[in-house]
Amino acid sequence: MKLRTIILTATICVAASLSAQSQKAVQVTQVSHIGGFWGERMTLNRDIYLKQFPIDQYVDFIVERQHTDWNWTRAEQHGKWVESALLSAAQSGDAALMLKANQVLARIIGSQEESGYVGATARDYRSAERPLRGMDAYELYFVFHAFMTAYEVTGNVEALRAAERLAGYFMDNFGEGKQEFWPSPTLRWPDNRQKELAGTSQFAGHSVHYCWEGTLLCDPMARLYELTGKKKYLQWSQWQVKNIDRWGGWDAFSRLDSVADGKLGVDALQPYVHSHTFQMNFMGFLRLYRATGDESLLRKVMGAWDDIYSRQMYITGGVSVAEHYEKGHIKPLSGNAVETCATMSWMQLTQMLLEITGEVKYADAMERLMLNHVFAAQDAATGSCRYHTPPMGSKPSGYFHGPDCCTASGHLIISKLPGFFYATAKNETFINQYLPAQYDGRDLAFTVSGGYPDGENVTVTITRAPKGEHTLALRIPGWCDEADRGQYRRFTRRWQVGDTVQLHLAMTERWVEREHHGEYSISTLPGGEIMYSEMPAKRTPVCFMRGPVVYCVDMVRNPQLHNDDIDVARDLRFDTLFMPVRQDDGSYLCLAFYQGNNVQLVLTPFATIGQWWRDGEPRPAKDTRRFSYSIWL
Repeated sequence: MKLRTIILTATICVAASLSAQSQKAVQVTQVSHIGGFWGERMTLNRDIYLKQFPIDQYVDFIVERQHTDWNWTRAEQHGKWVESALLSAAQSGDAALMLKANQVLARIIGSQEESGYVGATARDYRSAERPLRGMDAYELYFVFHAFMTAYEVTGNVEALRAAERLAGYFMDNFGEGKQEFWPSPTLRWPDNRQKELAGTSQFAGHSVHYCWEGTLLCDPMARLYELTGKKKYLQWSQWQVKNIDRWGGWDAFSRLDSVADGKLGVDALQPYVHSHTFQMNFMGFLRLYRATGDESLLRKVMGAWDDIYSRQMYITGGVSVAEHYEKGHIKPLSGNAVETCATMSWMQLTQMLLEITGEVKYADAMERLMLNHVFAAQDAATGSCRYHTPPMGSKPSGYFHGPDCCTASGHLIISKLPGFFYATAKNETFINQYLPAQYDGRDLAFTVSGGYPDGENVTVTITRAPKGEHTLALRIPGWCDEADRGQYRRFTRRWQVGDTVQLHLAMTERWVEREHHGEYSISTLPGGEIMYSEMPAKRTPVCFMRGPVVYCVDMVRNPQLHNDDIDVARDLRFDTLFMPVRQDDGSYLCLAFYQGNNVQLVLTPFATIGQWWRDGEPRPAKDTRRFSYSIWL
């Protein structure tokens, strides 16, 4: 990568430094005019999915409050939708969506019981001995966060009060001498040590999650402490975390130290490590670190993140194998890979680590995920998001399910993305992502242009300048060839309106051979959770990348093969002696072999696979498996 940094209108020497520093993400309301493919897909999320989603029927379900079944998919829609709609409306200035979001929020708050309970479970089902239904903690996690986001984004004091009443319900019913988050109906400490569980628990979700689906409440409770400063919320969150080892029976919390030491993988912490659930807990640990300064909490989370990143993150930035983390480098290419819920919590967790540490590797990981897997999971027609989006699969099957946890997580993380572009510290502004957009801070405003990542040039133009000196910190991606890659290049000066900073990011084109490739067989746990075993592979596949962007063969874009459901892994081979040629539309032409014949293939960004039809042709039925695609050949 060749990188130029120029202050076009500067008349004085600019000082540059490269040190790391903690930072705070900007508000989504400060980011606007997001351009290119990514801006179009965020608009799709807002204008089609969020606005057309039948949220009223899900709020009716909550307000009527007659639910007694285990199923959680209906009762987690309202929390995620409210937070997503508020963020998207505030960011875009969509008054109609904001009005609708506030009306829905008011209905939810209006249904809150005097006790503070605001879930879907029937009143006559709940009692002092059974204050929650098994999935209540998980469902209410998102309602909890929606209330606090409403307060932060719109200043809605009633939403904050609702969050405190909900917190009160948990604290009144759970704590020392009260109910606890045991994953087994019968096993208690120490009889639960090293016991393998299946099925469901009374208060802590799935038993196979070993209590972590109850303790995830440590995250919103610690956030409530950050907002209010009331120590009772901090103390309750700490009470949850200190009991994880006792409730789960596997010392999984304590043994995170061994993960940080490099002696253990996260998959070995207990018999089943659910990706999304663990990451939600990790965010709670980080909030507790910020509140208490307990370095051991930060070390545990950083160690777990490093282990997942090095072993269990796909080339697209996505994580999770059949919802969990596997041993070694097991990452199957098809089937149940990269759950959208795990994508959401992985990105949120990574953002928190970026803010705390200021280390560029976290922003790099977010870029990889944002540019590839987030929007690959999104249906280009309706905005709905898939459950799993493996590197190899077929379309349109998988986009049209739910509504369930993953469809809701998909629209929520897309609404959160603008807040991850930039961050601030004292007298300093960080540019972490280079998608075309505008930033409007209190003292500083600028535009980012150049069409990255389609284009290689990035221009930051100052549109409002602070009175004194201010530092712009620009991320130098870790994937580039510069000596200061993986750091921030800082520029400090008295800025003037019209000043520009230019970067030329040469997007290196390359074939990438898959590391640790294997073939896999499937087995299941007693509860039906899918697990994998690895076997040696006969061939090692390759893929094509341009900078951080991953490309794929998509049969929607390759009608010349006249076989829409081709088995690409079996029947196609890349000719890696030939470097693909970039076309005017941003695609690449490459040479390949198809059933012994030479063919030309069109390679397109993996992020675009959400289009499951060919322009000008009838769209296939939603439940078919017509168009195959693959990153790896």
